[in-house]
Amino acid sequence: MAGVLVAAGRQSLTLYLAHIIIGMGVLEGLGLLGGQSATSAAIAALVFCAAACIYAALWQRVAQRGPLEALMRRVVG
Repeated sequence: MAGVLVAAGRQSLTLYLAHIIIGMGVLEGLGLLGGQSATSAAIAALVFCAAACIYAALWQRVAQRGPLEALMRRVVG
């Protein structure tokens, strides 16, 4: 379990932007962004967190850093 969280932590920039662009974008597209109950908001957050952890664990098998973290490392030096 700790390995999954470590993988997600190493990809925090990628996951943050995915949360904004993909997560919020999907909710907006489905018309679920406003006026939801606390329960439905918590469920949406848990679903995104689970998906993000699964993605991070799978991506870690391909590369040590997330795609945006690797890009930032190349740009900054």
